[in-house]
This record gives sequence, C-alpha cells and structure tokens, in this order.
Amino acid sequence: SIQDIVGALLLVLVLILLVLFTPYLLGDPDNYTPANSLNTPPHIKPE
Repeated sequence: SIQDIVGALLLVLVLILLVLFTPYLLGDPDNYTPANSLNTPPHIKPE
C-alpha cells in the first residue's frame, strides 16, 4: 500500500541523511586517533 512505500522511503531518507551528515557517529573513537610509532599501546605487555 501507499503507507508501506512512504514508510520505506522515509526510512531510506533517514539512513541517507545519517550517512551523509554524520558518517563517523557510530564509529569507534580509537579509529580516529593518529598513529604514533614511538609509543607501544598499553595493552601490549612484554613477555
């Protein structure tokens, strides 16, 4: 029916707006810190 089509289009529109305007909203913040080859991550321990 028309209501199903409108609902699906609204859902797609919301997802498109989410991806276009806030692409990093659901990402892990650690992925956005720059790499530093001089520091060892704290979770790596010497044997």
